[in-house]
Amino acid sequence: MIQTSRVGRLAVPRTVPIGAIRAESLALAGVLTLAFVLRVAWAAYSDWQPALNDDTYRYDFAARALAEGRGYIGLTGSPSAFWPPGYPLLLAAAYLLLGDSIWVAQALNIALGAATVWLIYLIGRRTLGVRPALVGASIVAAFPSLIFFTAVTLSETAFTFFALLGVYLLLRESQREEGRDRPLLLAAGLVIGFAALIRGPALLLPLAFVPFWLRSGVSWRPIAGRVAVIAAGIALIVGPWAVRNAIQLDAPVLISTNGGVDFWIGHHEGAVGHGEKADELVFSHPELSTVEREVRTDADGFRKGLRWAVTHPAQEVALLGQKLFWLYHNDEQGLRWNDAHGGQPFLGDYVRQGLLNLSNGYYFAVLAFLVLGAPLWLSFRRPGPVLLISLIVYWTVVHLAFFTDPRFHAPIMPVVALLAALPWAVLWSRGDRERSGDQ
Repeated sequence: MIQTSRVGRLAVPRTVPIGAIRAESLALAGVLTLAFVLRVAWAAYSDWQPALNDDTYRYDFAARALAEGRGYIGLTGSPSAFWPPGYPLLLAAAYLLLGDSIWVAQALNIALGAATVWLIYLIGRRTLGVRPALVGASIVAAFPSLIFFTAVTLSETAFTFFALLGVYLLLRESQREEGRDRPLLLAAGLVIGFAALIRGPALLLPLAFVPFWLRSGVSWRPIAGRVAVIAAGIALIVGPWAVRNAIQLDAPVLISTNGGVDFWIGHHEGAVGHGEKADELVFSHPELSTVEREVRTDADGFRKGLRWAVTHPAQEVALLGQKLFWLYHNDEQGLRWNDAHGGQPFLGDYVRQGLLNLSNGYYFAVLAFLVLGAPLWLSFRRPGPVLLISLIVYWTVVHLAFFTDPRFHAPIMPVVALLAALPWAVLWSRGDRERSGDQ
């Protein structure tokens, strides 16, 4: 059977044995089955329930309010845009179709989590090749923290799926032989637009493709054309929500009003780089209504944070190192959200500590193989590794601009897993050559 191997935009015919295709399909089916079974098993084992006054409760509350026709409201019942609406909208649709049981939310996460494994295989196949794609998908399928996140109503699982779907569509368009595919670019923009409604940092995600496009031989003018079409797709999704905010909040809010709070947390006197309470900012205007205070707090956060950053450049530079540390220093948040950080214990002390150690050990092993594979992915001889590196750099930088938390690195770990898979893929190929030599 003849298939096409692509390097950048060049298609090179190659012959793929039927047996190899069958083996690849079986391997992928096994990986996807593993991903699904592990996520179902954890959701069944976890005794998680939304805990009052944490993010899981607020997402679940917003989704239920939408499903009941009360609109997108805050805990006080007033119109709100404090939390990005994408995940509550998705969850509300699931509640409307299947009922408002917590199991429905978990089933949605299980489906999206397993689909993410399939997506990372497709992305890996186009950027690195079949074997790294299979190994990377296997790493993601069994990634403890990604499995743990599927049991709770947080946006990590949904965001990761839609962000990677947008990446896959852009990657597929870039490797079309016939030239620019505007419908595919528009579709990618629509998907990335929805990802941005789940997590705002996705809004500029197409910029991470610029180094990849340049490495693929695309000049600046076609790149600008691509970005314009993608931006149109993003605007079609984000625009209506911005109009809703302008009407209900009487303010120009693009996606959410928590950006100012997040920015202030990362840029103020005494900031340490990670999350902290922002009572000093949030409760600074008690004379205003709930909606007015939400909008004012957002604006004040950006204004005060930017003023402090400009007047304290030395502290800002020092904070970058702290933020980088807090973003990647452990991988415990997936499990800790399952028991509300100890507030809803359902695991024995030894089991809990064992799972925390498993999560951290797996995570650091993946990072170790990422570093071990650096000579392979730093060669820059192909556009694919450039794209994966660009995505990791983009995701890191966009969080350094605000504040960081280990939870925030979860969406980029599937991409990290692909690069970490390269040493394993090399060993796999070497083993095949040695067996062929013995024969």
